[in-house]
Amino acid sequence: MAVATEKITKEKEAVKELLLKEARFGLDLVEKGISFDPQEIKRIKALTGSESQNDISGRGDSVSFFLPHGNSSSGHLTRWTPYSIEVEDDKAILYDEKTRIGQITFTEGPHPVSKQLLSTGEKVKDILGVGATGGLHVNYSNECALKDLGEDCLFCTINHRTTDEGVRKIIMKTPKQVAEAYDLARQAGVGNHFRITGGFVPERRELEYYIDVAEKIREKYEDFYGVAIIGAPGDLSVLAKYKEAGYANISHNIEVWDKNLFAHICPGKEKRNGGYKHWIESLEAAVEIFGKGNVHSTIVGGLEPKESTLEGIEYFASKGIVCHFSQFRPGKDTPLEQYRSPEAAFHWDLLDKATDIYHRYGFTTLQMYNGPASGNHSASVFRIKGYEFEGDKLTQWKFPVLGK
Repeated sequence: MAVATEKITKEKEAVKELLLKEARFGLDLVEKGISFDPQEIKRIKALTGSESQNDISGRGDSVSFFLPHGNSSSGHLTRWTPYSIEVEDDKAILYDEKTRIGQITFTEGPHPVSKQLLSTGEKVKDILGVGATGGLHVNYSNECALKDLGEDCLFCTINHRTTDEGVRKIIMKTPKQVAEAYDLARQAGVGNHFRITGGFVPERRELEYYIDVAEKIREKYEDFYGVAIIGAPGDLSVLAKYKEAGYANISHNIEVWDKNLFAHICPGKEKRNGGYKHWIESLEAAVEIFGKGNVHSTIVGGLEPKESTLEGIEYFASKGIVCHFSQFRPGKDTPLEQYRSPEAAFHWDLLDKATDIYHRYGFTTLQMYNGPASGNHSASVFRIKGYEFEGDKLTQWKFPVLGK
């Protein structure tokens, strides 16, 4: 019996290493890009019901997909890369030069509920996004007031995306619109998590808005499950009001851990939210209200030395805060547009060490997906290290189902 157990353990360990290797490979694809025929990819995605809004609008400069063993990845279109996607017998096959990696599958297209109309005439997709995890994401405002103050975060694109062709320019979504779109999505079985964020607005107005949204939702539902992504409030006593309103999680995105870089890269957050020290104090105070693992922050991976980012993730974890991290990508028309993200090896080392920290402090898979910059970037590797896979595949994780 012991021999059989040992064999299973070795087999699982081998699969874990296979999946981790694939996750690392996925980062290389992001860095180096992929050669493909946009029209062929569009055709194949249409056959499998995976059309995205970018396909419909005619933009085909990038593609997102699942690798053969289930890790997600993406790549921008380029000729100068060893990687390519070839269509063979109506299947998309990934190659490294002439070496066949295997068949890839594309991420699902928009959920059918996205096209439903609200009573005010907008579509659900104009108000919120439906994720593959069965959760919803709301950007309640399409502009950030820091722009007019000249205090935008240097990497942020929120004030530039609204100028993109085809973007629906609803500047401020009303609580009634958000609640109605939420209701339609929840009836369709995809409102199992609710994440709300937006551009900078005055603190009192932000609090009132979030409470109004929660109250509108709770007119029909006794509870909902989600995270309020806010700026650190000047008065820490208001943190409890978000919990009272019904939010199970809260987040302040610190963006960088180094305090000097914080002031430089996020001038508005430094001036308008009490500064670096207060930002951290607010996160720590929130743990007393929301509990360990239900308070979140985010660091943009690649804006500072890796050791600094890991120091921040470790510090926050020791306080019961899940500090997620994203991958810096230069945004069009931002002050950092001409900069480049570190190479894939940098991001992999950060991903590898950060997920070890999460496991060491006892965070859960649910908490990995709850936060602002969470999901497949770090949660997948967290799951692999926790042996949360089936056979040799990493399946799509879903939020626990809520009642209708």
